[in-house]
Amino acid sequence: MLCRVLVFSFIIAFNFVSCSKGSGTTTPADPCAGVTVVVATSATAADAGISNGSITATATGSSGFTFSLNNGSFQASGTFNNLAAGKYTITAKSAAGCTGTQSTTVVAKAASCTGTPGPLFTAVKAILTTNCAVTGCHNGTQSPNYTVDCTIVDYADLIKLRAVDQAGTGDQMPQPPRAPLSQSDRDKITAWINAGKLLTN
Repeated sequence: MLCRVLVFSFIIAFNFVSCSKGSGTTTPADPCAGVTVVVATSATAADAGISNGSITATATGSSGFTFSLNNGSFQASGTFNNLAAGKYTITAKSAAGCTGTQSTTVVAKAASCTGTPGPLFTAVKAILTTNCAVTGCHNGTQSPNYTVDCTIVDYADLIKLRAVDQAGTGDQMPQPPRAPLSQSDRDKITAWINAGKLLTN
C-alpha cells in the first residue's frame, strides 16, 4: 500500500506594534509656595571698640529652622555672639529650604551713663515712653528696653535713625501702620543727639 505524506508548510507572520511612553515631564511642587518665613531679632549692644554684642533671632511660618549671619554657615541656634557694633543680616531657613531675612543693628554702648538726667534727655525719654516703650514693644517685652535710661543712651544713634531719619518709611519707629513722630518730637530727638546724646544733656 502506497502512503503519501503531505507536508504542509505554514508561514506565520507576527506584527509587533511598539508603544512609546509620552515624553512629558511633571514639575515637582514647590514646597515653599505660599510659605512666608518671618524673622524677628533682638540685639544686645557692644561696648565701644569691643566685639561683645549679640543678636538672637527667631522665625515663624514653618519649622526646622537654622540660622545664618551675613550669608555665613547655617547653625541650629538663632543666637550669634561676639559681635562688634554694626548692621547685620540674619537668614532663617526651614527644613524644606524656605527662607526669610531680617536686618538688625548692634549698637555701641556709650562710654558712660552717670549723673542726673538733663532736660533734653528727659524730653526724649518721654517721647519714647509714649510711642515706643509700650505694651508688647520696647517696654521690656523686646530688646532694646527703652524704660531704662542707660539703654536709651546706648541706642541713641539707632533711635535717631529710625525715629527721625527713617520717618515715613517702612522701617520707622513707631512701626507702621502707626504714624511717624511729629516734627516737634523729631526735633527734640535731634537736639539731644546734637548736644552729645548723654544722660546729663
